[in-house]
This record gives sequence, C-alpha cells and structure tokens, in this order.
Amino acid sequence: MITFLHGDNIEVSRAEFNRIKAATKGKEIRSLDGRTLDAAALTQAVESTSLFGGDTMIFIENLFGKLGRKTKLIESLAAILTKSADTVDIVLWEDKEMGVTVIKSLGKADVKLFKIPSIIFQFLDTLNLPAYQQLVQTEAPELVFSMLTRRIRQLIQLRDGSVPDGMQGWQASRLTRQAKLFTMDRLIAMYKKLLEMEYSVKSGSSPFTLRQLTEQFIYDNHS
Repeated sequence: MITFLHGDNIEVSRAEFNRIKAATKGKEIRSLDGRTLDAAALTQAVESTSLFGGDTMIFIENLFGKLGRKTKLIESLAAILTKSADTVDIVLWEDKEMGVTVIKSLGKADVKLFKIPSIIFQFLDTLNLPAYQQLVQTEAPELVFSMLTRRIRQLIQLRDGSVPDGMQGWQASRLTRQAKLFTMDRLIAMYKKLLEMEYSVKSGSSPFTLRQLTEQFIYDNHS
C-alpha cells in the first residue's frame, strides 16, 4: 500500500507523517531522503527483504518535488513504488503540493492533500487581532506563527527590492503594497521580535503561551 502526503500545510502533513511512523509496530522501518535517491537505490530500498525476516515499512521524503516536470522520470520512479505496493507499505511525504502527473503515476495510492486554509492568508494580509483570534479557534497557533514569520520575512525582502524565491508576480505585487505600509526598520524590528518570541517559548523562559505572545505582537504592530 502507498500513502502519499503532500501540500503546503507542512506542519500538519509532517505531523501525520510522524504519527504514522510512530504507530508502526512489528515492522522494520526504513527512512529515506528522496532527494538523494535514483532509480537503482529506490528499487533496492523497496525490494530488499527485512534484515529481521519480517515486514518492512518505508518512509520516503521529498522524492518527487525535485523533479519538476520531468514526466518520464516521475513515472519511472512511481512504477518502482507501485510494483512493490502489494508486498510493502510505503509512505511518501512532500513539502509542497504535487501535480496531477505524480498523483496519477501512483495509481491506487491513498492520497492526502494538506492545504493551508485561505483564512490564514486573509489574516496575514491584514495582521488584524480579531482575525487572528478567530483563526486560532480552528488552526494551531504554531502554524499561524510560522506563516506570520514567513510573511514578515517576505515583506522585508520585497521592501529591499528583491522577490522571494518561488513567488509569483501577482503575489509579489500584492505583498509589495503591504510592505510599503511599514518602514524597513520596523519590519526588521518585527522580525527580530518574532525570533525572540520563538526562542522564549521553546526555551521555556516565557510565562506566556505562543498564542498570548502573538496576540500582543499583533496588537503592537497592527498597521
């Protein structure tokens, strides 16, 4: 069986990937970095028997994302996986949404798409406290914080005249307008504050939760 996890909601998809791995009992686990695998190495990984004579479960990260539109290579790697799907369990994880070529090539795989809810982008466009408080009713504060930090980093790049890697032209134009609502000094100060908040939560030095710190940050910096 093949399970395929993909999408831009990396935190949630990653949690599911780790949950499946942690729940695997009585099988040999093989964890592979798909970015370094070629067809020969992939074949060996999925077809070789367990060292302990039991069942094997294979976890592969980022196998297809590096391939872009190389359709023939995608199909050849997928064929190796589907050929072994009846004898070994395979869990694939990608850190972005994959296209129809990959999904079709995996045949009867259990495909799970993890998308970032559009309401998160509505909040990021406004940095509005009520919007944040509504958002964290359904989404993890950690996910929202990660997206907020990335947005401020993107605004700094755009304010400096450079377009972040992978950003579409229409998105760059829209975020450039948002970046102009802040001075460069203010954006840098905001970014530094976010890093301080993250450290204080992870180190346990803050008496406040990440949600509480983020609410105060938004209150202080709402444009």
